[in-house]
Order: sequence, then C-alpha cells, then structure tokens
Amino acid sequence: MFKDIQKEEVMMHDDILEHTSQDDTRTLIRDKKVQMWGKENELSVEAEYPKTIMFEVTNACNLACKMCYHKDMKRKVGFMTEELYRKVITEAKELGIENVALYTTGEAFIHPKIFEFITIAKEAGMKYVYITTNGQLLNEDKIMKLLNSGLDSIKFSIDSGAKESYEFIRVNAKWDTLVKNMQLLRKLRDERKAKLGIFASFVIMKENYDDLLNYNNVFGKLVDQTLFNIVSNQGSQVDDSSLPPEIDSKLEDIRLPKEKWKPCNLLWNRFIVNYDGTLTVCCVDFEAKLTYGDLNTSTLKECWNNDKLKSLRKIHLEKNFGMLPMCHDCDRIKMDTELRKSLLSEVLRLNNLS
Repeated sequence: MFKDIQKEEVMMHDDILEHTSQDDTRTLIRDKKVQMWGKENELSVEAEYPKTIMFEVTNACNLACKMCYHKDMKRKVGFMTEELYRKVITEAKELGIENVALYTTGEAFIHPKIFEFITIAKEAGMKYVYITTNGQLLNEDKIMKLLNSGLDSIKFSIDSGAKESYEFIRVNAKWDTLVKNMQLLRKLRDERKAKLGIFASFVIMKENYDDLLNYNNVFGKLVDQTLFNIVSNQGSQVDDSSLPPEIDSKLEDIRLPKEKWKPCNLLWNRFIVNYDGTLTVCCVDFEAKLTYGDLNTSTLKECWNNDKLKSLRKIHLEKNFGMLPMCHDCDRIKMDTELRKSLLSEVLRLNNLS
C-alpha cells in the first residue's frame, strides 16, 4: 500500500481528502470533486464563507496520549446536544458548506448520538462527512452502523507499528483491540462494497520512529492511505521535544525567520464549533481561549465576519502574533510548508516507504 503513497501525498492534516489511488474503493473523494477550503489567494480581515465545518461533538476522550494536551485539559467535559447540532447544520447548508468533520479535541464515538449526527449531516445534503478516531470503541455493531450511516471516510490515529510502543504512546489503548477493529471494518466494507474511505495517521516522534517499517506490515493492507506528520506542539500547549534525531537535526532548516511567519489559514478556511456552541478559530483549542462567537445566541452567518474574528485575522495578517500567545508559539505558522513536506518525504524514503 505504501507504494501508492507518493511524495506529494505526504500531506498536512485534511489534505488527504484530495488524494486517492487507483482502487475503486478509493475514488470516492475525487469523484465527488470535494472543495475542502475556500479561496485563500488574497487574505483579508473579511472572508468568504468556508466550505468546511468541524464539530467538537464532545471534548471527552478515553485515552491520555503522550503527545496530546487533552490529559491536561481544565475545561469542563460536555456533549453537543442534538438540538444545537441540527440548528448549526441547517445554517451551514444555507451558507454553502459542503464538508462536515465530526471531531476536534475529543473521541467522537463517546457521543451517544454520533451515528444520528452522521445521518443528519448526510440527509441535509452535505457532500463529505468524516471522522477521526482512536478506534478503541468500535465493535461489529458500531461498524455496521457506520457502513449504513453514509459516512464518507474514517481516519484512525495509530502512530505506531508495534504493540509496546503503541500502548506506551496511546495510554489506556489496547493494540489488539485496534487491530481487530480495523481488520473487521476492512473486511465488512469490502464485502459490502461500501464507499467508505479508510485512512490512518502516523505522527512521527522518537518513540515510534523505529516502527515505520513494521507499521506497513500490520496496517498496509487495512487502510486506503496513511497520513504522516511530524509531532507538533499543538499551539504551544505540549512539548514537542520528542522528535527523533533524524528529524530534530533538520528542523532549523525549515523554520522560518520571524518576519516570514505566515497567518494561520484556520481563521479563513473553516468553522470550528465547540460542544457548547461557542466558535473557536483553532481545532486544538482545548481550553477555548480563541473563541469569537456563540451559536446559542447568534448564527454562523452573523459570526463569520464579526468584529472579534476580524480582529483575530488582523492580528495574523499584521503578524502581531505576540498578542495571541497560543498562536505566537505554535509551530504551524513558523515552518515552511513545502520544506516540511520534503523532510517528511525524505524520512519515508530512508525507511523504504516512498
């Protein structure tokens, strides 16, 4: 399967939705011609409505992963109500939004109505509905519900190719459970010829660098594609010192000087809705520090170019990142995207995965 993953397919987070291989089960995304993001050629404080909306259906999680801030989160744990979700889906459709992500800071399958949420989005006419999960809570019954729900793709956060490192990194997770669930999903999907994309992600760090080769042996035939990335500091919320020497020694070459730091496109290319109805500009805003609206009292349309969001965009455009500590220390704005992709490609090549 890794032979299908070309250098240009070593992508940033949601870019995987624009790439497919030749197998029939992987043509769904390209056939639908999904436009993931709005136009970003000329950024300004006012922006066109985006094509994508992300829902934090819950900020609860069943794991305590080493590289994730969630285990330190102070914000109250909660669940989005169906009433609020339906309201926002309706407003999103009216604005021309086409893509719905049902995850941000938590594990989507903890939400008791996650399957209903998928169906609501598809029945509203959303072109692409997708979820990222740790896969621990699936079973045969839930997999059958997934295949019948209309979900377009599911991405498993794996980050390992061996039981020992997996369970060390993904605290409270069971390797055997993950493998069993993914094997069953792939088997049932193929038997039913369901058009569900099965993807995986692998965040490279020193604890799993030596697992890259074995990862392919275990999961290569279970997923359609794998998204590789370098461990990040999640908006300066976690320590990113767990980089393997092979990458750490080259990071300085891809870091941009301060005058070349770039605005974060999250402020322009998607809505991100917290479980309580507040809007944030960041998908890893675990403490809801960067909120700009409340959908309990306002609409998506009213919030998208409100004074608060325009002020946040202005800060990014003028590169006054010091006014937003979470942004100022985030590695997303400090790295040359193309050089980062090249570094990832080189890492995969050295491990015979390109």
